[in-house]
Amino acid sequence: MNMALRDPARYPSAGLQGDAGDCPMNESRSGRKKLPSRREVLITIGALAVAACGDQAPNAAPAATGGTDAVDGNGQTGDSATASRTDAGKADAAAAGEVDVGAKPAADAASIDAAAAQGIVNQALPTPAVTSNEKHYITSCCGTPAYDALTYKLQILDAGKPVTAFTLAELEAISALDREHTLVCIGTSPWGQAIGNAVWTGLPLAKLLETRGLTVPKLPFIKISAFDGYTTGLPASDVSKPLWVVWRMNGQPLPAEHGFPVRLLVPGRYGMKNPKWMTAIDFVDAAYAGYWETKGWSDPAPYKPNTFIKYPTDESILKLGKTRVQGTAYAGSDPITKVDVRVDGGAWQAAVFDYNKGADIWALWHFDVALAVGKHKVQARCTTTSGLMSSDKPEGSAPGDGAGYDGSMEVEFEVQA
Repeated sequence: MNMALRDPARYPSAGLQGDAGDCPMNESRSGRKKLPSRREVLITIGALAVAACGDQAPNAAPAATGGTDAVDGNGQTGDSATASRTDAGKADAAAAGEVDVGAKPAADAASIDAAAAQGIVNQALPTPAVTSNEKHYITSCCGTPAYDALTYKLQILDAGKPVTAFTLAELEAISALDREHTLVCIGTSPWGQAIGNAVWTGLPLAKLLETRGLTVPKLPFIKISAFDGYTTGLPASDVSKPLWVVWRMNGQPLPAEHGFPVRLLVPGRYGMKNPKWMTAIDFVDAAYAGYWETKGWSDPAPYKPNTFIKYPTDESILKLGKTRVQGTAYAGSDPITKVDVRVDGGAWQAAVFDYNKGADIWALWHFDVALAVGKHKVQARCTTTSGLMSSDKPEGSAPGDGAGYDGSMEVEFEVQA
C-alpha cells in the first residue's frame, strides 16, 4: 500500500503548535507503517503522531479509504460495505435521513477496465464509496475501554437528573434507520488522511426519546460522557441537525474500536465531537468544554472544506502516458459542488465526480491528464454549496490552529519513459 506522505515544510501538523499528533480526538484512524528512507525526519514525526493518537488498529490499512495501490487495468476493487434496511416506514426514513445502502460505488472493476480502454496508464484501485469497518481509521484519546455490554445503559439526563436509560438490548429491538455519514479527524492532514465513510444504524436522539413518549429537555447545552473518560460538549440546537445515536456500523454491531456498544454522530462537526463508547447525554445550562477543548482544540469544531489526493502519491514514479488523479473532498454538512485540479501551477480544470451524494457524505473524484517525462506537481481544491473553497495553500490557511485542515492538497511526482 502507498499513501501520500507529508513533507514537513509543506504539510505541518494540523494540530496545535507543540502537539505531536495529527488526530487528537475520540475517533478512529488508520496506521502508517512505511516511510521513505530519504525522509528520515518523518520517522520521528510519525512516531510522535502515533503516540498522540492513542491505540492503533492491528493490521490497519494505511489509507482510511481503502488504500491507493496502483493498478494496470487488471486490479481488483477495494472493499464495499452495505447494510440491510430496517423495517422503518419510508416516510420516516426520508425525514430522518435514511439512505439506500444498496447502491454500488461508482468506481468498481468495470471502471478500471474502462479507464484502461481510454489509455489510462497510471491509476489506483477505486476508493470504495463506503469504507469497510476494518479500513476505517482508528484512534482514541485513552485506549479502548473495558465494560460489560450486558449491563450497559445509555443514560439521558436533564441537569444531572435521570430522564430515561436504554440498554443495548432495548436499542437493538427498536426499529432503527440507516445513515450514511463521513467522519474526519480534526487533526488530520494530507499525510494521514484520517477520513472514512460508513453506513451507521440507529436513530436521531429526538426520535429515540419519542419511543418512550419523551421530548428533548429544554436546557441549551449538552455534555456527553463516554466509558473511557472522554467528554465533549455541544449546543442543544444540534439535536435538530439531527444528532444520531448509533449502535451498528455497516450492518454489524459497532466494532469495539469504533465505539461499541453506542456512539454519537454529529453532522457538521469534526470527529472529536462524535464520541464513541457513549454512556450519558446530559442537558445542562452552561456550555461544557470537554477533553480536547480544554487542551486548546476548537470548541465548535465545524468541518472545513478540504481536498485530499489519494493517487498519485507524493514522490512516486509514474510511467509515461495518461494518469488518473484520484481523491476525496469533504466539508461536512456543506455539500461539495466542484473539485478543480491544476498541474504545475497552471489553470484550474474541473475534475469528474465518481460519487457525490451531498451533505455529510464525502465526494470521490478523478481527473485524467497526460504528462511529459519529468517532475510534476498536481494540486486539487474543492468548492461547496455555500461558496466556501479549500485554501489554495497546500498546508491550509492556518496550520497549527487546532481547528482542522482546509488546504488544497498538492503532490509531487516524476514521470519516466
